[in-house]
Amino acid sequence: MSENVSSLKDVPLADFCTYHTGGKARSLKIVYDVNGLLETAVGDFAVIGCGSKLLISDSGYDGKVILMRLSGIELTERGVYAYAGAPLPALARFCENNSLKGLEWACGIPGSVGGAVKLNAGAFGKSISDVVDYVDVLKESKLVRLSRDEINFGYRSSDISSVIVGAGFALIRTDEDMAALRKKYFSQRRATQPRGFSCGSVFKNADMPAGKYIEQAGLKGLAHGGAVISEKHANFIINTGFASSKDIFTLIRTVKAEVKSKFDVLLQEEVIYLGEFY
Repeated sequence: MSENVSSLKDVPLADFCTYHTGGKARSLKIVYDVNGLLETAVGDFAVIGCGSKLLISDSGYDGKVILMRLSGIELTERGVYAYAGAPLPALARFCENNSLKGLEWACGIPGSVGGAVKLNAGAFGKSISDVVDYVDVLKESKLVRLSRDEINFGYRSSDISSVIVGAGFALIRTDEDMAALRKKYFSQRRATQPRGFSCGSVFKNADMPAGKYIEQAGLKGLAHGGAVISEKHANFIINTGFASSKDIFTLIRTVKAEVKSKFDVLLQEEVIYLGEFY
């Protein structure tokens, strides 16, 4: 194994997701550059960035996990290029410091660029697909560049099935006060979203916000073990400090069943599952 990869065994995965739950990975490979990724991304594996939309089984993952730590950000002629492991807040701040507009809404999202592009992350009526210029992916041990026109983005989804290495973003040079914009979005986020260990929004919106369905179903404050549906925003499930992944998963199943029963609407998760759930 090269110096571009750190190899660990039986590693607690709770340390690598924002829910802070889950068991161990049999094998964890931490990659720091493209060569390390090319060397490691062979056979069966799962990829973790910042783990902000991830619920990991309490029994862990009996396979190879790649922890994406390619995190460089650089200016381009059309905007910026960011590697998959770069945190979204770092990308937003980089854009702010270079007077580039288009990603300021991402300042408080605790995800990574790779996950955000793959799941078409968004907030405040905006999506990352609005500014994606191209995406570099790994296909059959080769780097392939996909133009924006080659990618089908949907609501909190895309058809990208390969490992994302990085992405270019087409942004607008501006004279606006970007720090003021960032503060505005931070204030809005703090006013409407709860603090604590969570994955952010658990469910995709349907014909109205998922949180409204959950609230109208009378589920705010419902708890199971150490997990609770937030009183502040019903589409957040919070780990109060001692939750298991099973606690969170139980609440997810309960919400889906209750909303389906009361409104005939089947909510779809934004959260991604890793490992076995029952």
